[in-house]
Amino acid sequence: MSHKLLYISTAIVTLLLFFLFTSDDAQASAIVNPNQVYTYEIMQQDLQRLEERYPDLISVEVIGTTAYGRNIYAVSVGKGLSTSYINGSNHAREWISTNLTMDMIDQYARAYSSNSSIGRYHVRQVLDHHKIWFVPMMNPDGVTLQQRGLEAFPSANHASIIRMNGGSRDFKRWKANARGVDLNRQFNAGWTTIPNDPGFPSHENHRGTAPHSELETQAVIRLTERVRPEMAVSYHSSGQILFWHYNQRGAQLSRDRVHARAISLLTGYRLMGQHGSYSGGGYTDWFINTYKKPAFTPELAPYVGNTHVPLSLYPAIWNQNREVGLYVAQQSHNTYLNRLRQTVRPANLTINNVPYTAQPGAVVLDGRTLVPVRGVVENLGATVDWDQASRTATIYGDGVTMKLPLYQTNVDVNGERATIDSPVNMIDNRTMVPIRFVSELLGADVHWEQSTSTVIITN
Repeated sequence: MSHKLLYISTAIVTLLLFFLFTSDDAQASAIVNPNQVYTYEIMQQDLQRLEERYPDLISVEVIGTTAYGRNIYAVSVGKGLSTSYINGSNHAREWISTNLTMDMIDQYARAYSSNSSIGRYHVRQVLDHHKIWFVPMMNPDGVTLQQRGLEAFPSANHASIIRMNGGSRDFKRWKANARGVDLNRQFNAGWTTIPNDPGFPSHENHRGTAPHSELETQAVIRLTERVRPEMAVSYHSSGQILFWHYNQRGAQLSRDRVHARAISLLTGYRLMGQHGSYSGGGYTDWFINTYKKPAFTPELAPYVGNTHVPLSLYPAIWNQNREVGLYVAQQSHNTYLNRLRQTVRPANLTINNVPYTAQPGAVVLDGRTLVPVRGVVENLGATVDWDQASRTATIYGDGVTMKLPLYQTNVDVNGERATIDSPVNMIDNRTMVPIRFVSELLGADVHWEQSTSTVIITN
């Protein structure tokens, strides 16, 4: 009897261990190790592994190349149309901000995969409707110089680099890119009045010969113009303070102060007023000034002088900032939804001469007419399935099958990829599809009657 009980007990333990080590949490072991000197090369390897592990959640792209040929990477995490933006390592010696942003990418993806929460945020609920864009290392040349010194650069450039460093071969204080331009003084917001510029390339404070002269600056501006984030965060490393103000007035000032106080409560960082001697030229200054949207510059650690933050401080940095990206994501999505509701215009709809009266009905968004997928498609004689896991509507018509993923413009028609001019959207918790594309594939004629703002569909 004892042998039988031992056999049963062993089998139970084996099954428990099997389920334990094949769970989502076990499979989603950490890729990023933030408790190390985090180099450009380590970041490259980790980005490749992250994209391979989470292909439906993470996308990595090169948005620019530095003067010394290093790639500037952007990483999107999430599946929505609303966007936010977070960057790190504007300054070379502040590379611990890359440790943080890469850790965010990894931990947010792991929490999404395991359907779990970070702090008060259920990560899947946030990232199913929103996309965070990260530039984890804006200044890879400068970071590499600060970490590795001259060995990482062509010998022909050593003399000029040493000269920019005041004759020293110790680069621990280096902040600029490897051309001696301070990227946090490069943006066209108060650029002409930035103080303390040495007037020549240097390890710090040189604003460059013109706004946006540097390849790194140009790369993040192009990305920002393309993805149009609702909010932005630019991480720096030293002071445990939070910059948030750049000439806002009225309602814009009140709105941004609310978000600044919320981030201050999350992190414990002291709120600053308008920038003092370093006013202007930074990414967040430019973002606030250009888009009239909120942007924040958190300084991550206690002041450590003219060098990098010691790794011993990283656990505290993570605990203070782990929810910041999710707060920014959720608030950005709320802002997007509010603007969407103000932008959406209702339209009339008739199908085979019968008015469609169900709500929500047709809407016009950005010049395209969207309709609730199930109600309209079924009126055209087709059927619809919704797969929650992939968040895809599949339409089955006569000789045609369409797969329409939420928030995407790339769709599948009879196994072939197609592109639609307006993505499938979620409005008031209803899946809305572009009616002309869907109707014509189902063999229906679509006509827009301008005088009555009516979409007329004839099957």
